[in-house]
Amino acid sequence: MIQRFTQKKLTWLDVLNPTTEDIREIAAEAGIPSEFTNDLTVTIPHNEVFHVKGALKITLDFPIVKRTDINHPHEIKFIVTKTHLVTIRFEDIESIHRFGKEFEVLCMLNNKQVTQPINLFITLLNYLYDAMYLKLDYLETKMRDIEEEIFNEHEREMVFEISSVSRRLITFKQTISAHENALMRLRGSVGFAFGKKYEERINELEHHFRNLNRQVYALSSTLDDLRDTNMALLSTKQNETMKIFTILAFITFPLTLFTSMFGMNTVTTPIVGQEGDFWIILSVMAIVSVFFFVFFKYKKWI
Repeated sequence: MIQRFTQKKLTWLDVLNPTTEDIREIAAEAGIPSEFTNDLTVTIPHNEVFHVKGALKITLDFPIVKRTDINHPHEIKFIVTKTHLVTIRFEDIESIHRFGKEFEVLCMLNNKQVTQPINLFITLLNYLYDAMYLKLDYLETKMRDIEEEIFNEHEREMVFEISSVSRRLITFKQTISAHENALMRLRGSVGFAFGKKYEERINELEHHFRNLNRQVYALSSTLDDLRDTNMALLSTKQNETMKIFTILAFITFPLTLFTSMFGMNTVTTPIVGQEGDFWIILSVMAIVSVFFFVFFKYKKWI
């Protein structure tokens, strides 16, 4: 499916799940060099940048946060020529739809950001970076919910939630880390393809990338603190439980031994056979239990 956005001599072609016929059509319309068309109908496992005089192509992956298939990031191929911007993607991306609506507004305002394909490309890429902040905001909200649940004594349930957020944050970090080298190569490619004056605008993209990286590492640090706090509280609860069971075992063991001794089938067992022997044995057991309880209290073990 090909969607067209036009502003004077500038055209943006947004292509979803392109077929070979679609690629042939947009290549002819946008003047895409033949060396750019070899992988436009399939996804590739890495980011890459190519350029020739008057055209460049960059493939970037963008992380998924809310969906379950987070290990399958959004891939977008950007192709910029002197008259066209082409974006090729293989699934719906909400931020692209939102930018399409804003493109119409920018055109109505005659914004200089949409006067040249290369300016439109950099504006779109900045917009996609801004959209990634929203994904980090979602993770930050999840972490605040986790923090609240931790201190509401739901430590055990939060072990899985922390692992889930950690996995999404790690995948996010891995996905955008590849952008660093791509942006470094993009600066030279933009200068070669369209002129040195456009290289300065790559600073905007690099600034976005650095800020994203800082926020990702800040969230990672916060998540590590939450994990440590949760594990400390969980360990404390488990230790308290184990201490109680240990104390109970320490109290009941001598009593069990005591009753076993008097349960032996012997002739000369003391106390057994005397008047009130049951109450005597029961009283001794009660005294031993009270002694151990007082001793544990004195030692502040309970």
